[in-house]
Amino acid sequence: MLRGLSGESLASALDAFESGNLRAAALLWQSMCQRDDVISSVKAKREKSVSRRDWQVLTTDDSAEAKAQAKILEDFWNSIRVVNAFDRNQRGGFALLVRQMMEAASFKYAVHHLVWQPAALQLGCTFEYVPLHFFENLNGSLRFCPTGMEYEGQEMKPGEWLITTGDGLMVAGSIGYFCKRNALADWMAFSDKFGMPGILARTSQGKETPGGMAMAEAAESFGQDWAAVLYGDDGSGKIDLIQASGGATLPFPSLIERVDRRMAALWRGADLSSMSSGSGQGTGASLQGSETDLIEQDDALNISERLNEIEQTVLQWWFGPDVKVKAYVRLVVPQSEDLRLLISAIESLVKLGAPISIPDVMERFGFAMPKAGEALLGASETRHGEPFAKASDSTDSEGG
Repeated sequence: MLRGLSGESLASALDAFESGNLRAAALLWQSMCQRDDVISSVKAKREKSVSRRDWQVLTTDDSAEAKAQAKILEDFWNSIRVVNAFDRNQRGGFALLVRQMMEAASFKYAVHHLVWQPAALQLGCTFEYVPLHFFENLNGSLRFCPTGMEYEGQEMKPGEWLITTGDGLMVAGSIGYFCKRNALADWMAFSDKFGMPGILARTSQGKETPGGMAMAEAAESFGQDWAAVLYGDDGSGKIDLIQASGGATLPFPSLIERVDRRMAALWRGADLSSMSSGSGQGTGASLQGSETDLIEQDDALNISERLNEIEQTVLQWWFGPDVKVKAYVRLVVPQSEDLRLLISAIESLVKLGAPISIPDVMERFGFAMPKAGEALLGASETRHGEPFAKASDSTDSEGG
């Protein structure tokens, strides 16, 4: 639970975020993402689904210049260091960089400070992730607040910062969190008060009579929190359990379930439990899978394009300010399609002499180009540069 969180304070934080004061909302969102069981799960899955993907450096042509640029970029991305400036125990490489950049999907912005490390024959870089509450956006461009408390921050120089933008799902997610939090608190209060049934003892004896005092003692022994004795009753001499009415129609479970479903839909795509009913078996799962794939592919492209901005600086350092960029990094995410039909189409195009790029085909299937020295499947049989030739020949020889 977040102390002091109210509808008014949340609305004020969201309004301030929209106007460029990011601190209050950013701090609230960080705590919500850590404390809510559903947000902490779906947010991490959204980020890791992209960060665990392989990456490769592609070229725009087969020139020697393009190959030289590709080698430079491969060495650069393999050598980067990534840390969290607020918690420097969090360290890693390319995968951690992507995971940190993916926080823009939840917080709208993810910012890294770039610490360049030029050497004689090498250009290195440390990417320092800086939490969002150290920035403000009052004039439409993020500015850095060194202590996090400044109203107006410092201008951020080009080449020193990497800014990733995203959907900002925590705007809606925080509203859902607030509704869920209140429903949980009410449900817990109801359970605390009415979770155990009350005790009602009935006796025909008077209050001060030995029989009445014996019944009172029995009621107290049976249940101490919520017990009562009716004296001078019809003489049934029994103990009843009192249940709170309306337990089967409490609004708390359905409200919490609704919020959890929508949070899953926000971060991961269509809500399987709500989309599968009424459309035939498997329809919901298929729709959810296609929407999740669409989200992952868009995230990967967004991250790749942001990384390409860094590559411009790297290539200019190596080849001069007028360099024409002919190589770029891409996160490899396979597209959802019938792979057998795709293979058949590629084989037919190769037979027709169509100029099919091997890196493009590998990216389509979700595989990265092999790095120098790596063992290759079928390397002794497949001719270099003709990855589909063997398959085509064997198919023709079998008459199929």
